[in-house]
Amino acid sequence: MKNKKGPVRRSFSEGGFTLVELLVVVAIIALVATFAAVAVNSARSKQRDATRLSNVRMIQSALEDHFNETNSYPFSTDMLPLGDATQSICLGSSGFSADCSAEESVFLRVVPGTYEDGLKGIVTCGVPERQTFCYMDLFEGDSYVIYFELENAFTPVGLQVGVNCATPDGMEAGTCSN
Repeated sequence: MKNKKGPVRRSFSEGGFTLVELLVVVAIIALVATFAAVAVNSARSKQRDATRLSNVRMIQSALEDHFNETNSYPFSTDMLPLGDATQSICLGSSGFSADCSAEESVFLRVVPGTYEDGLKGIVTCGVPERQTFCYMDLFEGDSYVIYFELENAFTPVGLQVGVNCATPDGMEAGTCSN
């Protein structure tokens, strides 16, 4: 705006911000909030995968204890959903069961299931089918395979997004070659 003497200027004594200044501040705050939300979601996803891997390792350790005592891995007729309250909530000397109170030895009192949040449903087993760790013995109890799903790749240990498996020899990306 101009008056007869030239452009109108605000003096420093006038308080307040211009609309453009307010919009810039709001845009910066929105951008920072977006980056923070993405970082938090990524951290949560990686934490869920770390918990899944920890649970699989715990199950592997209990399976090795079972093998050392009974000279075989627990028998299963089909893919067994681990952590299922009706079939495999605990691991005792007679294998996976819904109740280990009568077991001579208990290797894992509570068999953990998987966290379903963030998974795409690639690894499923049981009736009805559900996302879980899926166990099957191989070669009449001489070996086993546990299939599990991850949201993120763990390249240092060779695991990928999606299907991975665990055997007595360790963990592999993809489906294990039996």
